[in-house]
Amino acid sequence: MFKKWLFFCLIVLYPAAGKGQSVGLVLSGGGSKGLAHIGVIKALEENRIPIDYIGGTSMGAIVGSLYAMGLTADEMIAIVESEDFKYWMSGELKETDRYFFNTELPGPDLIRIGLDLKDTVPKTILPLSLIPNYLMDFAFMEIFSQASAAAGYDFDSLFVPFLCNAADISNNKEIVFRKGDLTQAVRASMTVPLYFRPIVVNGSILYDGGIYNNFPLNHVEAVFKPDVIIGSKAAQGNLPPDEFDILKQIENIVMRPSEYAIEPGKGILLDMKFQTQSLLAFEKLDEFVELGYQTTMLKMDSIRMLTGRVAEDSAALSERRIAFRKKWPEFVFKDVQLSGLNKKQEYYVHESIQKTHETMGIADMKRAYLKLANDKSLVYLYPQAIFDREDSLFTMKLRVIPETPLEARFGLHISTTGMAQTYLGFSYREIQEISTHLKGSIQFGRLYDGANLGFRFSYPSNTPVYFQGNFNFNRFNYSTSNPNFFFEDLEPFYIIENEINFRFDVGTPLSMNSVLKGGVGIGRNQEVYYMTQNFSSGDTSDVSLVNLVSLYGKVERNSLNNKQFSTKGNLMKLALRLGYGTESYSRGSTSSLVADQNMNYFWLSARYENSGYVPVKGSFSLGYYYLIQATVKPLLTNYYSTIIEAPAFQPNMVTKSLFMEAYRAYQFIGAGLMPVYSFSRNVHAKLEAYAFIPVQQIVHDELNQATLGNYFRKVNTIFNASLNFITVAGPVGIHAGYLSAQDHPWVFQISFGYLLFNQKSDED
Repeated sequence: MFKKWLFFCLIVLYPAAGKGQSVGLVLSGGGSKGLAHIGVIKALEENRIPIDYIGGTSMGAIVGSLYAMGLTADEMIAIVESEDFKYWMSGELKETDRYFFNTELPGPDLIRIGLDLKDTVPKTILPLSLIPNYLMDFAFMEIFSQASAAAGYDFDSLFVPFLCNAADISNNKEIVFRKGDLTQAVRASMTVPLYFRPIVVNGSILYDGGIYNNFPLNHVEAVFKPDVIIGSKAAQGNLPPDEFDILKQIENIVMRPSEYAIEPGKGILLDMKFQTQSLLAFEKLDEFVELGYQTTMLKMDSIRMLTGRVAEDSAALSERRIAFRKKWPEFVFKDVQLSGLNKKQEYYVHESIQKTHETMGIADMKRAYLKLANDKSLVYLYPQAIFDREDSLFTMKLRVIPETPLEARFGLHISTTGMAQTYLGFSYREIQEISTHLKGSIQFGRLYDGANLGFRFSYPSNTPVYFQGNFNFNRFNYSTSNPNFFFEDLEPFYIIENEINFRFDVGTPLSMNSVLKGGVGIGRNQEVYYMTQNFSSGDTSDVSLVNLVSLYGKVERNSLNNKQFSTKGNLMKLALRLGYGTESYSRGSTSSLVADQNMNYFWLSARYENSGYVPVKGSFSLGYYYLIQATVKPLLTNYYSTIIEAPAFQPNMVTKSLFMEAYRAYQFIGAGLMPVYSFSRNVHAKLEAYAFIPVQQIVHDELNQATLGNYFRKVNTIFNASLNFITVAGPVGIHAGYLSAQDHPWVFQISFGYLLFNQKSDED
């Protein structure tokens, strides 16, 4: 009983007897596990334990800096819980942030490798990070720059004095940040190799501080000299990595063993007991914060004994926070300064930013920054906001690196139906006052052979504009074979399309996600076909030569998150096209026509396409798709030339590999629903159900002449179920489909890669 009373008296009387012990908080690295530090801070504040100094590494630097600039534990939790945080850590753009004007025509490439030809021996340029960092870099700038400016770029003048460390791999040493730009310091300290791109500070390449020191106890003691140390260790739960798991190996390198011991009587170590966790398991925020909170509460009596003083109450602490935040300057930018570019390239970037006023707010600056981040001519952006006390305005300093001029591209599509496509391409880019992009590619396989040469010139200004031209060769080979699981019957082709075309387009943005386009298409299509599918090797084919020239106008909006396996975003196209065509028909041995024929014609088409995904609940979303096609055009010389030249309804990847006569018409409505369940960011299941409703079917008579059927007499359906994996190497899909109007309605396949083709002259 006496011991209990003695212990109680010591707790009550020790603070009065002491002179106020100063307390330093040390936060380790640990990836997402470092979120437990928030729980530690929450427990300390609730129990009025003072935090006079704070130092951290990696995730500890992030949490420590947020607290040092005056954020509460609840405010830190709100940041990590936010939708924006998920985008920062994944590098994925929001729909509203995708600048469609800079988007290229999608191709089937899976790998892009830059080639640096400046050296005597050419070298390949590989990506430095798995996650695009421009969103996170701007977010860090937005979060930390005002507090950094308010402190006069001296970390001792923050709400709580702060330090963090990083690894300087240029000089093979550890560096400690106590002054300068808080944004740079924290960004350097948390830069896990491979996950995030390094930053350059004063000419040195900086990576995660945990590489050399994952627990900066020695620096907190040497710099701040606190009387008491409270250490928070969140670096457990790592198993030995597999020899083929490079990411796990990197994680273990960064969170290397450090000296976590604190001298007895000098402080206390809060050692969190984690299960094995991923470096980026931020979805477990609540679990990690609670672990930090409970671990701290278990040792609260010992912490009180050590600290020997009670901090101000919550009201006084809040007033002090508010007083510091009132010093934060408003985010107004007066200028943009560029580095890493020559004068002509600087002109291009300045014009792209489209600064229309003397100053810019943070929202306008972010919009301009994201436009640059979407520019394929630029490979790297790093933003830094520097405050000028004389006029109380910020200057945006942008480090910009142009894309490697020459780039090689590789693509592959294979499926269990025996279809295989190979894609080889190149790209050359140059930025001067304008952005120049030259490209070329070849694609070959059983279904499709293609070649492309193209150019694009982009002119930045208050109203940006591009001029784009593409010369394409397309050859489609369609057979009557049955697509079975694991193989395809190698029967002769009964329709072959050979097309050469040139397209010239002009475009300008209407908004972040939309573009107004116009242009001309010129094409020559050689159609080789038989009037029956029961032809023999001795039969000769029918041939139609179709020459086309057309003018078009189009509004297009696109914020889809993948070029062929989308689960988010929206696509809208509205196009009008006016054209003139000629057909020269040469009959073959299966034809019932008595003579060759020629015809000339005009046509007009209007097309409206809309698709998107609406979040429903949790991981479930509902996709929709509809297409309205209206073409005014005469029937051509025979059924097959008419149906080949007719617009097609091909809403998914499976249908793009098939020639489906019953899903082609001059006027039709196509619509569908696509429920999607996302197991993770890269794995989803999708069901698709479509209806194809032709206004009038294109049918044939006994002489294979094309005629039009009755109005709205037929509805054809398409059903498809798929499980899709978007891997680092490329997309893998498992498909089971049913096409009601096909001779072989069932389609089963496992595929890898994208199935995308060059545009046709009249394609919208």
